[in-house]
Amino acid sequence: MKIDRDYFWFRLFKTRGIGPKLLASIAKILETENLNPEMLPRSYSDLSEQFPKLAKILKGKIRAEDEEKVSAAYDQLTRQEIDIIYPGHPNFPPQILEIALILFVKGEKKRLTSDSITIVGARDVSDKGTRITRKLSGDLAEAGLNIVSGYAKGVDAEAHLGALAAGGTTTIVLSNGIKQLRQKSAFKKFNWDRDVLTVSQFDPDTEWQAWNAMARNKLVCGLSKAVVVIESGPERDTQGKMSGTFNTAKAALDLNLPLFVVDPNCFDNPPEGNATLIELGGYNLDPVNGTEVITKHISVKTEEPASV
Repeated sequence: MKIDRDYFWFRLFKTRGIGPKLLASIAKILETENLNPEMLPRSYSDLSEQFPKLAKILKGKIRAEDEEKVSAAYDQLTRQEIDIIYPGHPNFPPQILEIALILFVKGEKKRLTSDSITIVGARDVSDKGTRITRKLSGDLAEAGLNIVSGYAKGVDAEAHLGALAAGGTTTIVLSNGIKQLRQKSAFKKFNWDRDVLTVSQFDPDTEWQAWNAMARNKLVCGLSKAVVVIESGPERDTQGKMSGTFNTAKAALDLNLPLFVVDPNCFDNPPEGNATLIELGGYNLDPVNGTEVITKHISVKTEEPASV
């Protein structure tokens, strides 16, 4: 195994038999022993002698026959300027440790630890919901907050675009692999390298799956200081299908994040999910003064004054 931090974590991520729980155990051992991967011995016998707990986890899992394939996949990510973020990386957000241990990202990595607000809502958003989303995301971006969402049609896309149009920044959290990302036409005029960070917790080649979309919702929340719901249907529709927006809102409540839900009475057809989420503990948000209300509930880092 190459003793290189990025490759070390990618190699573990791609190793059969090493899932999230074992990755967490490995991260804990490295932290406890104050170790960097570069410090690990190259031979298994030396590893077993010096760090038996780590050796026990890795025993029989690192297969030499997989090395060429994994190395080629890693080199491809490097050529595509896709970075790997992991525990111990300077840009790893510590609050997501129990949500996702490995992230694949493209863009400005420091957005991972920016003060961020998640904005989510229905795919079939109303005209009023679209206007609210654009205004709120733009105002929050102008207040210095990074806007996080899931890049789906409807509220997600409008939240990203509202932030970018206001000269702000945004984080796209994918429900598929980062190599599956395709720029939507409305986004192409913006500076992706500077203002857009794309994040995925899944294998870079993973195609979209409904299950992954639900799993992604926790990460959407975990990267933010608060979550805003524009429009949400009921938890399940008449066919029993789970609402992604409602699921994200419940994840926010489970993570003890402030949840702001746009007042359902703002709409001609009040969204059923909005009323339910307010009953569950969400703040009833009047979008007219939404930015002021949200920023008062969260702590925002202030920039250090420039030295003269």
